[in-house]
Amino acid sequence: MLKSSQQAPLKLDLNSPAFMRDPFPTFRDLRARGDLVRLKLPLIGNVWMTTTHETATALLKDKTNFAMDPRNAGRRNVPGLQWWMPKSISTLASNMLTSDEPNHRRLRGLVDEAFHRRGIAEMSPRIEEIADQLIDTLAANEPVDLMETFARPFPLAVICEVLGLPASDRAMFMASSAKLTTASSPVGLIKALPGINRLLRYLRTQFDAARKSPSSGLISELVRAEQDGDKLTEDELLAMVFLLLIAGHETTTHLVSGGLLALLQNPDQKARLMAEWDREGLAVEELLRFVSPVQMSKPRTAVRDQTFAGVEIKRGDFVMAFLASANSDPAQFEAPETLDIFRQPNKHLGFGAGIHFCLGIQLARAETAIALRRLLTRYPNLRLACDETELGHHRRLGLRALQNLPIILDG
Repeated sequence: MLKSSQQAPLKLDLNSPAFMRDPFPTFRDLRARGDLVRLKLPLIGNVWMTTTHETATALLKDKTNFAMDPRNAGRRNVPGLQWWMPKSISTLASNMLTSDEPNHRRLRGLVDEAFHRRGIAEMSPRIEEIADQLIDTLAANEPVDLMETFARPFPLAVICEVLGLPASDRAMFMASSAKLTTASSPVGLIKALPGINRLLRYLRTQFDAARKSPSSGLISELVRAEQDGDKLTEDELLAMVFLLLIAGHETTTHLVSGGLLALLQNPDQKARLMAEWDREGLAVEELLRFVSPVQMSKPRTAVRDQTFAGVEIKRGDFVMAFLASANSDPAQFEAPETLDIFRQPNKHLGFGAGIHFCLGIQLARAETAIALRRLLTRYPNLRLACDETELGHHRRLGLRALQNLPIILDG
């Protein structure tokens, strides 16, 4: 098997409209090339990418041979971070998703304790109320862009309530994060910086307010969180809350919108779901697998020269799990390119695996189930207001994200 230094990386446009519309042919091609392939990605550079479910799972669960923090594998640079980027970017990049043990356990433990005090069952009535309030504002029998009117503001409103942030500030969050969440190039990141800095300044004021007058929100709990006498530093607090704010609504936005589109493209599956709402949990898992809004994992760094998935890789090499390819692997799923709304078993990797398994999994599941049930119960004949070819996707590496979703709300 060729060593990494000898194997030329493939140059694939994983941001292209064709790939975003139908990624399955690309996944088939990559799996045919092997369990681990060499790719060249924008901002990150050369990486080894897993293509199968088995190899992706092995990578995600291996905290011995692969490090999240490249400094633990002999590298100085974090993948995607450049020397010219301001300190605010490196501060935000130093979060629990890019940390190894024992720091990861410390950070995760602090937020886990606060986050899980909020039972999802207790929150569900309020989540339903937020969904209904947004649906009430939508015009029936005429085109509405569900991305801007529901799929984006709904999870944003929920995570703001979880964090304890005022409803009046949600428009600012959307404006500040919009360019960041769609940036796919250095130029795009530069354009996003003013919004990032504005949001960071705002969060610092919220931390100060929580110290002076604690509320019931997660920010107040994190400010005073202690575990074995350990507290979050100011930078750790910033990175943690920023991560929760962005990740807490962005992924769910694209799961709700992409999931609804998948149901409209498969009316038989939509009908099955609407006939058996008590099985909506299975439906959410299948939409996670089928849509795979989060396409890739964060890069890991090989901590030593080793053979992984039959390939010789070098210490310092970046390795990533192609989650979406794993989720369409025929070795794991029967007819993987077909939406089977009540698929069982369904061991998808939509929320990752291992110690970095998604923190907000239960909240995302609940939000998606509630969003689909409220929309389709109120408007069972809901339909696309345009041809599918008119739907656009953001050109952002690693995220399958619709730009628009024109819908006619027909009861």
